[in-house]
Amino acid sequence: MTATQQAAGRPAARPRLPPSAAGAAGVVVLAALAACAAEPGGLDADLPPVDAPALARGAAVRPPAPPAAGPRPGRPAMGGRGWRAVSTSSVSGVLLVLVETERLDEMAAIAREVVAPAAEEHLEVLVYFHLPGESRARGRVQWTPGGGYVPLRFSE
Repeated sequence: MTATQQAAGRPAARPRLPPSAAGAAGVVVLAALAACAAEPGGLDADLPPVDAPALARGAAVRPPAPPAAGPRPGRPAMGGRGWRAVSTSSVSGVLLVLVETERLDEMAAIAREVVAPAAEEHLEVLVYFHLPGESRARGRVQWTPGGGYVPLRFSE
């Protein structure tokens, strides 16, 4: 490439291996992989043997229980007297729960019911409260292990 081509904004060409050298390098890599695979134990020769997890004889792996089966450890409560959780999501130890209720004056008490079963599994829980059928939240309760329950009413 000439100096005028480089000055015109074109990139300089990178040096390349001759085809015979590139082919030779590929053959060396393939030969090394074949040697590793051919030795006793193959690529796993340095790994200790591991037993498969044991199931009781005749037992089968069962899928997890559906939400209708009741409270499960690490999961928020999904409903109670006068309220229901309509959505939950969790990312990086933070749990977000959307609750529908007309009992907005009892947000802190409802948040305690929601958070209690899930507290040990999360660093923070945010419970947003909506009136039934509305998409806009009316309030939120934030829970953290150090700060406890902090309610916040949104202005209307």
